[in-house]
Amino acid sequence: MLWALARRPDITGVQHFTDAGVASWYDFAVAIAEEATALGLLAPGVRVSAIATEDYPTPARRPGYSVLDKRALLSALALQPDHWRVSLRRVLGTLAAAA
Repeated sequence: MLWALARRPDITGVQHFTDAGVASWYDFAVAIAEEATALGLLAPGVRVSAIATEDYPTPARRPGYSVLDKRALLSALALQPDHWRVSLRRVLGTLAAAA
């Protein structure tokens, strides 16, 4: 995406980009545990517990749903990003190969 954007000086301002799909921090943690277990990076049975937002206070107020809108950028660059889980699997696979 960065190389495609670098070739487009007409696209200015703040741009948002993420992999495809959406996930909460809980969804992401569960996926990490599942994928890492499958690759032998974690022992089976790692438990991920969900907590409410109010159980993890931060100085900044957070919106209930804050998925970045990247449709305009994807359209302008004619890109189709991988799903975040594919990218997670790739990163964890790299870690497993290095271990």
